Amino acid sequence: MEEVYDLMTSLLATKADEQMIGFAGFSRLAGPEGQAGEGIVKVAAFHRPEGSGYLTLTFIQDRTAGTRALLGKLDQGAFHALLGPDFEMLIEIPLDAFASAPDFLVEELDVYFHHLQGRERHLLETRLLPALSQVCALEVRPLQDWRPRGR
Repeated sequence: MEEVYDLMTSLLATKADEQMIGFAGFSRLAGPEGQAGEGIVKVAAFHRPEGSGYLTLTFIQDRTAGTRALLGKLDQGAFHALLGPDFEMLIEIPLDAFASAPDFLVEELDVYFHHLQGRERHLLETRLLPALSQVCALEVRPLQDWRPRGR
């Protein structure tokens, strides 16, 4: 009997355990690799039992600007130099092929840290967002907290 692996089901199951942190607007500066544009980034965190984990950044940009790729190929070494020894790795998740919104470009980035729990906002504001600005030519506006309704 042949077993079929459903990538989308697996991805959605993993994302169900993430904790929403917030949203931020961003602008991509025009350059040789890409076109200028604006969009929004959603930030969530996943924690392992020992306190390590990853931050998930989901970038959504209007495709009408002609954008084909937002982040481009990311250099692990450049991020390690900018994020320091607590940085573990980053993984680009190609969600655009699964997106059912043809008018929007969707890209996701999981950034793993050896020590994350309780340090999410600090790592985002002082290290990760500035690193994305430097490496990807993104200008990210201040993060807006996610507060579920009724709280």
